[in-house]
Amino acid sequence: MPIISVEHLTHLYNKGTPSQNTAIEDISVEIEKGELVGIIGHTGSGKSTLVQHLNGLLKPDSGKVLIDGKDIVNDKKAAREACFKVGLCFQYPEYQLFEETVEKDIAFGPKNMKLPEDEIKKRVVRAAAFVGLKPELLEKSPFDLSGGEKRRAAIAGVIAMEPQVLILDEPTAGLDPSGRDKILGMIKNYREQTGSTVLLVSHSMEDIAKIATKVLVMNCGKIEMYGSVDEVYSQSGRLREIGLNVPQVSKIFDILRQNGLKLDNAYTVDRAVELITKAAANK
Repeated sequence: MPIISVEHLTHLYNKGTPSQNTAIEDISVEIEKGELVGIIGHTGSGKSTLVQHLNGLLKPDSGKVLIDGKDIVNDKKAAREACFKVGLCFQYPEYQLFEETVEKDIAFGPKNMKLPEDEIKKRVVRAAAFVGLKPELLEKSPFDLSGGEKRRAAIAGVIAMEPQVLILDEPTAGLDPSGRDKILGMIKNYREQTGSTVLLVSHSMEDIAKIATKVLVMNCGKIEMYGSVDEVYSQSGRLREIGLNVPQVSKIFDILRQNGLKLDNAYTVDRAVELITKAAANK
């Protein structure tokens, strides 16, 4: 049974007004437990609207959302459970930090779950370790942290609730390359160690290619493609038609193949280096 099942989901903004807008329309998709799904699409394609339905933050105008087989649209108990089963980390989550210390901020979610104090402390320590925050930072004010540390502290606050599904909306936005790589590495490590399902919303096809097991492409409020990285990224022509570009390294490999080199597809620099090194060794 899939951990997430969406059936014919439609959501309208400003319903019944002259400015009514269909944000997502008749979306159906299933996501298996343990997948790391990258969700990509141009601005306004419906990415954020879709994921905000998965923990009940938004209610659909029609359709169903099932989390672990339970209908969170029509079942109030299942809807309450989804708030903890599905952790949603918004874009620029550091703007939501507010407590006196980093430790208290990370503990906020578990406290709302009414967990025992010793369990809350364990979860704070585990979550901080997952995101790479040093223990000495826990007693600091979150506002004394660097930009990247604030981002990781905010993500740790969601991870501390130990959700079955972790959703991150543009978690690397505004970070420098080093900070971006740290966040991506943390996400990959978290999924591998916990077996949790992770949904990563991003504009960066390079970031998605580095860590995703599957890719979901949104276009004009509908699902354009859903499959493995290779299945989706190999459709470079269609991706460009809907306003997306495959990674730069993929374009280079396309040119190399057009010039007679026999190379597999590459969507990350590391994979490109591996393939070129292998090809050179076989000459």
